[in-house]
Amino acid sequence: MANRTLKDTMKELTPEQVRAANLLFENDILPPKQRRTFEQIADELGIEVRTLYNWRKLDAMLDYKVAMTDTYTKEHRARIMSAVIRESELGNASMTKLYMQNQGMLIDRVEYEDKTEKVDEVALAARLASIKEKL
Repeated sequence: MANRTLKDTMKELTPEQVRAANLLFENDILPPKQRRTFEQIADELGIEVRTLYNWRKLDAMLDYKVAMTDTYTKEHRARIMSAVIRESELGNASMTKLYMQNQGMLIDRVEYEDKTEKVDEVALAARLASIKEKL
């Protein structure tokens, strides 16, 4: 959703596409065993499954789902962080790392060391001049 608002994004979607985005989002946050297939969601919407697949790829549809995810995450931040902390306390190193990153206590950093030989530009120019003289 680079430069457009949710309101602008919704203007690009039909009411059926907004409903589809909502159903897809709701499906995504269900536990895996409770999720419905795309065929089931398409049937509920009264559309062909191929149409649903095509809609899923629309930029406006993706942006709408991102906005819904952001809203969901904000609404459930305390519960989510509580689960992260609980898992961390149980020894889950990934959750500890996630918690520390979220709190700004851990930053991924990449260091780069250039080990290439430095070129002496003056010596190189002199060498080139010497070669040119021989030609």
